[in-house]
Amino acid sequence: MAPALRSPGSRANAPGQVLRLIAALGLLVLAGPAWAAPELEPAVTGQPRIGLVLGGGGARGGAHIGVLKVLDELRVPIDCIAGTSMGALIGATYAAGVPADVIEREVNAINWAAALGTEGQRELAPIHRKQAGITYSNNIQFGVWGGRLHGDSGFLPSQHVEEQLRLLIGQARDFSDFDELPIPFRAVATDLAAGRMTVLHAGDLVQAMRASMAVPGVFAPVVIDDQVLVDGGMMRNLPVDVARDLCADVVIAVALDTPLPQAADLRSPFTVAGRSIDAIIQANEREQLASLTDADVAIIVPLGDIGAAHFDRVPETIPLGAAAARKVGVALSRYALSEPEYRRWRAQIRPAEVAPVDVESIRFQPLQHASADYLATRLKTGAGDRVSHVDLERDMSSIFASGDFVRVDYRLRPGDEGGNVLDIDAVEKPGGTDFLRFDLGLAGSAGGDTLFALRADHRREWINTLGGQWRNALQLGQLSELETAFYQPMDVPQRYYIEPAVRLRRSLEDIFDDGDRLARYELLEGQARLDVGINLSNHARLHSGLRWGVAEFDLDIGETPAFDLDRTRDVKWVLGALYDTRDAATLPTDGSYAQLEYSSSGRWLGGEQSYDQFEVVAGHSARWRGTVLLLAGGTGQTVRGDLPRYRDFRIGGVRSFPALERGELRGEGYWAGSATWLLKVADIQALFGQVFYAGVGLHAVRMTDRIDDIDDGVILGAAFTFGARTPVGPLLFSLGAADNGSLGLHIALGRPIAEGSLLDRLH
Repeated sequence: MAPALRSPGSRANAPGQVLRLIAALGLLVLAGPAWAAPELEPAVTGQPRIGLVLGGGGARGGAHIGVLKVLDELRVPIDCIAGTSMGALIGATYAAGVPADVIEREVNAINWAAALGTEGQRELAPIHRKQAGITYSNNIQFGVWGGRLHGDSGFLPSQHVEEQLRLLIGQARDFSDFDELPIPFRAVATDLAAGRMTVLHAGDLVQAMRASMAVPGVFAPVVIDDQVLVDGGMMRNLPVDVARDLCADVVIAVALDTPLPQAADLRSPFTVAGRSIDAIIQANEREQLASLTDADVAIIVPLGDIGAAHFDRVPETIPLGAAAARKVGVALSRYALSEPEYRRWRAQIRPAEVAPVDVESIRFQPLQHASADYLATRLKTGAGDRVSHVDLERDMSSIFASGDFVRVDYRLRPGDEGGNVLDIDAVEKPGGTDFLRFDLGLAGSAGGDTLFALRADHRREWINTLGGQWRNALQLGQLSELETAFYQPMDVPQRYYIEPAVRLRRSLEDIFDDGDRLARYELLEGQARLDVGINLSNHARLHSGLRWGVAEFDLDIGETPAFDLDRTRDVKWVLGALYDTRDAATLPTDGSYAQLEYSSSGRWLGGEQSYDQFEVVAGHSARWRGTVLLLAGGTGQTVRGDLPRYRDFRIGGVRSFPALERGELRGEGYWAGSATWLLKVADIQALFGQVFYAGVGLHAVRMTDRIDDIDDGVILGAAFTFGARTPVGPLLFSLGAADNGSLGLHIALGRPIAEGSLLDRLH
């Protein structure tokens, strides 16, 4: 049922000043008509009807839980609740009958980095999407249709937020009329299309909660019929009038206060814009607080430096809310019930028991492009299973991670045989199946390297019912390439696949002699490939295929003993294996990675080279008490024939060996190992895994059959490392020294620039 439009108001405490500016640009501060209140009886006959009003404030809204705990301690009953943003989330959960202590336990258990950030999402992604994602240093994606690029309507996906909301309210989602909840409830949102406040009183309770906290530009709006609903705070962050219209003879209003900034803090455009929005919100709240009478109670919660985006500090807000409520305990006690009366009232508002459900059958809502048969293979739940709601949410997350969806929701409906029909609604991104992403990488060193990579990747999804995918890439920089590939699954679960591709590549490679840069060569390659493979799980894959290539290696600048290579044909068979459980493709803090590639080149099918070569690398990342330990190792060897110079292994650079220049060691075989310990020194945005680390690393490498005919044996090195995942991609800074006298200073930002071995994949 669509929520009804009943009145004016709304606001958004965005996570940060920039996001508040986005919110301001998206909201229209207009008013709408008043609405008639239903006739609700008081909790106890002869007592005034008490309406609880919970204001918005993002992470600061955790303080509402502390207030609810004190109301329970004082035995103050609540007849109705109105809330905005985080106040709607807490208010709806309490209105569903969930006691305050249970809300505290469940909210404190929420992993906000997973609910609002990206933590855990890579674990659920299919292996072919993980492989594609290695090329990206950011999460920005554009849809392409109508001859234009279209960005997402929200910076953050709402999938995992909605998952938490569904788990919080349990069976209360089955109430389509919010007056039928154990405590009647209203959520306040803003209808951007109409430019006025919307009071949500019916429909899907989770959808109402999500709409009330949909900060414009941060989360996508909730679209219902002709309504485009976003956070309600800009118009009514503290909806006292909504509670009065609903039931309240007496209002208990909870406002979340933050200290006023100093003039010295308001000097940048962003801080000024952010403070402007705060001023509008505070004026909104003051107007509502001014409407309170002597019979009402205002609870103002001071929250110090806890900001709207500090969800990692939600547990700190709860005792602050409780302390603020106790300060007005005398005023609240005027409405306290006796112990027996309160127990009777509390017994009437218990939540419905959330029990495991029997799934009789599974049905998908109609899909435009994706295959329901494939999505069904992503489910662990099957017809005839008894599952928990947590299990069902895990299934929805798995479907969401498998494709380009706005959200994946489900409802349980009565079946014909006494069980439930699991009705899944996977909402695809609007427009079509074409997507475009851009990536930028920069790197430099004290030795004179200044490198860049500018890349655009195009992807067309669901070319056929099995999930055929056409991929194209264009990259400019030290490594320039143009590639097109067609990934075609061979069965519905996309376990088996075939992938033909064509690639043109130009790279510039430096040649060193005992650490001295002598020349730069230009390598031109053209290659056609055909792979067949098997996706063993979300984390593992095997593949085998043929490569038909043409290569030419020519001197670009400098002087060196010539090893120019005239155009030559290289035809080889390749076998590969991959295992990847890391939480991120770059700067992983948890999980493992292993990759093996074996190739055999021969004078068949027109080939002119003859050699066998293999390379294997492995790495593991682990977190411990705020630190990260990165272990990495690998080896590559030429096991037969004469290896052409363009197939040499190359070691050196910020990722493979920081004491050396990029590609300084070049030869036919190597082994290498490293251990790096990182300590968190500062947060950029911890919620999204954006953290600064500093630490030290120990490195060892041995290169054999070097092109400069020098044998240094095993080279040992150490490096000071500074790294972070930033909004524009991973940042690496290193200062390394080795026992052969080498000293290296490197910096890299964004897309990793290749250094010449599979060790690039480990960092």
